[in-house]
Formats: sequence, C-alpha cells, structure tokens
Amino acid sequence: MHTAILYLVLSLPLVGTYALLGLGITVIYQASRVLNLAHGAMAMGAAFVAYQFSLWHLPTPLGLLAGIASGCLLGVLLERVFMRRLRQAGPTAQTVGTVAALTLSIALASRVWGTLPVREPRVIPVGAIKLFEGRVPFDLIGIFPIAIIGGAALFALFQFTDLGLAMRGAAQNRRGAALRGIDPDRTAAFAWILGGALAALAGILLSAATELDPFSISLGVLPAFVAALIGGLDSLPGVCLGAVIVGVVQGMVPALSGLPGIGTVVQGQGTPELALGVLALVVMALRGIRLSTSEVRDAL
Repeated sequence: MHTAILYLVLSLPLVGTYALLGLGITVIYQASRVLNLAHGAMAMGAAFVAYQFSLWHLPTPLGLLAGIASGCLLGVLLERVFMRRLRQAGPTAQTVGTVAALTLSIALASRVWGTLPVREPRVIPVGAIKLFEGRVPFDLIGIFPIAIIGGAALFALFQFTDLGLAMRGAAQNRRGAALRGIDPDRTAAFAWILGGALAALAGILLSAATELDPFSISLGVLPAFVAALIGGLDSLPGVCLGAVIVGVVQGMVPALSGLPGIGTVVQGQGTPELALGVLALVVMALRGIRLSTSEVRDAL
C-alpha cells in the first residue's frame, strides 16, 4: 500500500508536465484548428535559452523569464512563417508544417548545444519530501501546483474574458469573426504566444528537474498529445483530466512490479512507454471518427 501511494505521488510531476503541455496544444488548436506537432520543440528551445543564461552566469529568475519569452517568440515565428503561409492549403498542410519546424528546431539545437544531456539550474529550491521509504524532490513535485495555477488562469481567460471568446469565435468562423470586428490573425497569433509560453514553462521546469537534450523533450511530448485527445481538443478541463489519466497510468506501472504474475512483465525496460502506446492506440481509435468529422465541418 505504501509503495502504491509513493508511486502515485511520484506520478504528480508527470501529470503537471502533461497538463501544461496539453493545455498549450489545446489553446493553439482551439484558436487555429492546427495540431502543433512542434510543441515539444518549443519547450526544448525555451529550456535551452534558460540554460544558456546559466552559462553566462546570469541569475536563474532572469533565465526563466528569458526562456518563457523565447517560447512566446517561437510561437509567433511558427504562426507567422508556417501557419499563415500554409493557411490556404488547409489544416493538414499546416500540421505538416509544424513537423518541418520540429525537425529544424532539433537540428539547430543539436548544432548549437550538442546532443549530450546537460543539467539546467534548479528553478525550484533544493529539497525533498520524505514519504514512507522514499523521497520526492521539491523540483519534481512543484511542477504539479504550477500546472494547476496555469490551467485555472487559462480556463478563466477563455471562459470569462472577451479575448477568450474572440479567440474561440475566430477559430470557428474566421469570416464571421472579421465581420464583427475581430482580427482572426491577431487572435491566432495570441494563441500561439500563449501556447509557446506554456510549452516553455513546462520545458524549463522539467529539464531543471531531470536533464536536457535536443531530443528528450522534443520527442517526449507524445503523452501530452494523448492527454489532449482523451480530454478532447475543445475542452481545457478535459485536457487536465486526460493529463491525470496519462500521468497516473505511466507513473503507476512500476508499482505493479510487486504483484504476482505480472510483476516480471512490468519490470522490463520500456514498460511505461508500452502502456502509454497501448493507451494512445485506444484513444486514437475511439477519437478517430470525431476528429475526422470535425475536420469536415471546418472545411465547409
């Protein structure tokens, strides 16, 4: 029982990370109807900017702010360079454009900072919570409350402000929004800025608690996409619920090692990733019809 509770607590950093990343993915999708596959690259790029500030021996808070600002800038660049130019070709072409941005970002980061893992300065104070036989570091557990605050602020923005209403309206009907005096390009750009900021925050917090290289965060964003698909790309609370499901599933798999019969199976390397892959396949199978019909409606 103690082991299960410990692993459940250790799942909270995963839940927080996937929530931050998933919320950014959903914000961009709600405002532009584009599934941003370069979201992990935005998180990785911002984390490397914060890391570069530490190499210059500048204060960590300044590096954190610079990293978040660079995430916003990356969002603007993606929206201006790729999304606007490919808008006439449709959402599918825009999504393919984000894959090109992902590849380019990984190549540039590898060229500038190399491919070996580095350690970013801690953003959250050093320390740990003792829980039964284990210890949970502050820098890991701190990701969870930060994600809760970010999710609540984002939900309030979309539900209770004119800007949030304008962003959702412009995504659903650009022409209708323009007739009502809303600039669809401006609302889409702001959504990409918000998505970039959330990706940057997640990337900096995660890399400070673990390690940073051009591939781990860029390509490790898959669980956040699964969380977004579980919750529905049109629902911010749903994405948070999806993050809970994905984070707990991935984090609790090692706790099953003590159970008779399946213990030897889950002890092997890659078992959490295998469980996530099965979950992703199930989610995509269940969501496939809904996503296809939504694209048809968007095209009409």
